[in-house]
Amino acid sequence: MMKRKHFSRVDWQVTILLGIVLFLFSTSLYVISIKIYHGATLNTLTHRVNTIHNYIEHHLTADGFLEINTKEDMAKDSYQTLKKTLENVRELCDLQYLYTAKKAPNGSLVYVVDGLSENAEDFRYPGDLIEPEIQQELRNALNGEVILPDKILDTDWGNIFIAYYPLHDDNGNVVGALGIEIPADMEATAVKKLSRAAFLSSLFFCMITFVASLFIFRRISNPLYRDMANTDFMTKLKNRNSYETDKDNWIARKPLSTLTVAVIDLNNLKLANDCLGHDIGDNCIMNAAKILRKLENHNITAYRYGGDEFILLMENITDPEDIITKAKEDFQKTVSHLDVPLALAIGYAHFDPALDSTISDTQKRADENMYQDKLKIKASEQHADS
Repeated sequence: MMKRKHFSRVDWQVTILLGIVLFLFSTSLYVISIKIYHGATLNTLTHRVNTIHNYIEHHLTADGFLEINTKEDMAKDSYQTLKKTLENVRELCDLQYLYTAKKAPNGSLVYVVDGLSENAEDFRYPGDLIEPEIQQELRNALNGEVILPDKILDTDWGNIFIAYYPLHDDNGNVVGALGIEIPADMEATAVKKLSRAAFLSSLFFCMITFVASLFIFRRISNPLYRDMANTDFMTKLKNRNSYETDKDNWIARKPLSTLTVAVIDLNNLKLANDCLGHDIGDNCIMNAAKILRKLENHNITAYRYGGDEFILLMENITDPEDIITKAKEDFQKTVSHLDVPLALAIGYAHFDPALDSTISDTQKRADENMYQDKLKIKASEQHADS
């Protein structure tokens, strides 16, 4: 019931809508910022491999490259020159792997010169077969394509950026392929940290904005944190307009079988106004409202229906006698010092489908019972006077 009351309020509805819009905006901003940063990281890595490729191709001698075919060719000057170039570039540029490849006469793909040290465990000799998992990329490079990844690859040996380039002779003919693998753990970690930070920041500001917007909306819409259109200014109880709305909501959301309506009237208030003044009468109304407000909980709601008349809507209260007795006694304590015999006249009725078609029918029976209580109070006063 409390949740329904919250979500039926305009301030909650606007705040939730604002929260959804802000969440969608933050999510979009998060995705865009990650894409921009990820794209910038890939562009930086791409610039590095382009520079490496251009440098190696510039120093490549096509004739010397083509004469390297087997392990025995490692003694040739062409191999030694290209080997030294690849080793230097690999070390200076902090590359994981840097190697060249070509198509053998039998059509298989083979290594030509590897930039790793010959003492390395995974060093490849001229003529060694290319591993199957990278053959397709190298074939594409040998066909003149530049193969660049659209993301950093997460592999068993770490995060890497892999690119494949064709190598050309002076006439522009493809004579081989170049493989470049850059360790990208730092870049991948930066992307993950930024992603996490952006997500947490978006979530944090969504929560802050949600709470702040609810608070600010209430302050703007009503300095007293209450909806004035539905609140009685004098007593701060819900007013008749709110009562009519809550009646409709009850019919739409709750079973009428759980409903009890109580009608409360300040007996002899007119006499108090005439004899003691309207200030005293207003104080009596406010004292009655305070007592009824103390009765409110998730099952009881109090309304100022008009003038000196109040209504309680009660849910799942099968026997309200104790509540009514306490309200009468508490009110009597506030007026016992006055010369006018003021009292709360209260009547209640449970919704009865045999007698009631609407809540208004139940209210009407409660009103009739209230008048019966007024007669009892009047008879008691006459007996006391006699």
